[in-house]
Amino acid sequence: MVRFYKSNIMKGAEKSHLFKTGQYGRLYITSSSHARGRTLRIQVLPEGEKAIPNGSNNPCLNKDAVMVYDAISGQLGWTETYGWLHKGKWQDDFEKLVVDREKEIKYRERKLDERKKEESEKEQQRISEILSGY
Repeated sequence: MVRFYKSNIMKGAEKSHLFKTGQYGRLYITSSSHARGRTLRIQVLPEGEKAIPNGSNNPCLNKDAVMVYDAISGQLGWTETYGWLHKGKWQDDFEKLVVDREKEIKYRERKLDERKKEESEKEQQRISEILSGY
């Protein structure tokens, strides 16, 4: 019997939704998905090197880039688990990116809620003015 994860996120790729594939400082993050869930790969680029993109689902083409986060176990495309292949300062940099991105998303959500509330109050005021004049 084949068991699938209850969510559509592969274990270890929970933060992939925060990023689009691309270069973030010296990190190249590949945020993608396949039929069974989200995927996440991270490469460290040499100092001062610009990433050579290879489509939104693939790691960059830079020959000296080092893959530091990728599938570490399981059957690729089915049950893979993602984790750190190499430990170092890039882990802190990635964590800071995650925290900053989550703050940005919460800020945008709060602003959207405020705007919706303001629009709703304006609509209620409009309705009240029309009905009070009846």
